[in-house]
Amino acid sequence: APVVDAKMHARIIDDVIKPTLVGLASERRPYQGFLYAGLMIGDDGVPKVLEYNCRCGDPETQPIMVRLRSDLAEACIALLDGHGGEVELDWDDRVALGVVIASRGYPSSYEKGHRIEGLSQSGNEGTYVFHAGTSLSNGAVVNVGGRVLCVVGLGDTIGKAQTTAYTRVKEISFDGAFYRHDIGYRAIAREII
Repeated sequence: APVVDAKMHARIIDDVIKPTLVGLASERRPYQGFLYAGLMIGDDGVPKVLEYNCRCGDPETQPIMVRLRSDLAEACIALLDGHGGEVELDWDDRVALGVVIASRGYPSSYEKGHRIEGLSQSGNEGTYVFHAGTSLSNGAVVNVGGRVLCVVGLGDTIGKAQTTAYTRVKEISFDGAFYRHDIGYRAIAREII
């Protein structure tokens, strides 16, 4: 995935988000809440909208949430009370990178009910494990979905965040677990240049 640096962030805001909000307002369609814009940034550097959702994206939200220092509930309540524009969110400046651990066969059919080992968080500072396709069965956490867990690592650089995330991913196992090994590699290559 391309890195959204300050310049690209400004372009996305100016070329996608602001026109979207202006369009909603001009059609008298007030909206308060999460608006997820699924984007693709081509080789030409132009952000293109693939989809909009009125919810947080999964697994995109998990790395965002670990960087949020502000109280999300307070921000949501302010939004509901009509004071959303007054809320300033505080963010961790570090990089967050997420790796999904999935069930073998996903996105098609996959086996369920396999015990997940290695979920203890002790000694894993800078990592967060988000449950998606899991359930508790006879006192054990088992897989019940295709996308089972999202492991997020924080770091001062993309490379450090990637190392932190993958170190934690390797500690977690269940029969049929798999994950991509290339998350962040393009961004790391640009970070080195």
